[in-house]
Amino acid sequence: MIDTRVKRYEWEDLAWREINEGVFSARISLLPSEYLHIEEGWEIDGPVRVSFRWRPKENITRARYRPLRKSEFNLDDPTEYPCASCGAQRKTPCDGEKPECAFRVFFIGGGKL
Repeated sequence: MIDTRVKRYEWEDLAWREINEGVFSARISLLPSEYLHIEEGWEIDGPVRVSFRWRPKENITRARYRPLRKSEFNLDDPTEYPCASCGAQRKTPCDGEKPECAFRVFFIGGGKL
C-alpha cells in the first residue's frame, strides 16, 4: 500500500486571529490524505474542518471537528480520495488495473491519545 498522507499544516503555520482578549481562533479544512501535525502524538487527518480556540496564558486548546462542506468535498465521489493501491492523486483516475483500484482504496486510522 502506498502512503498517500501529506502534511498540510503544522501548529506554527496556523493563521490565528484574536477574538477576545487572550483568546485566539483558527480554522482549517483538511482534504482526504492531508493532515495537521500539532505536537507529538496529536495529528488530525482529513477529510474534516477544524476550528481551534486557544488560550496561551492558561495553556488551553479546544478543537471542534465538523464535516467539510459539500462544495469542498463530495463524500460519494470515490475520486475525492487518493488511491493507496496505485498512488493516483485526488480527482484523477487510477493508473493501475489492480482489483483494489476498483474500490479506490484509501486508509483511515485513529486511536486514543
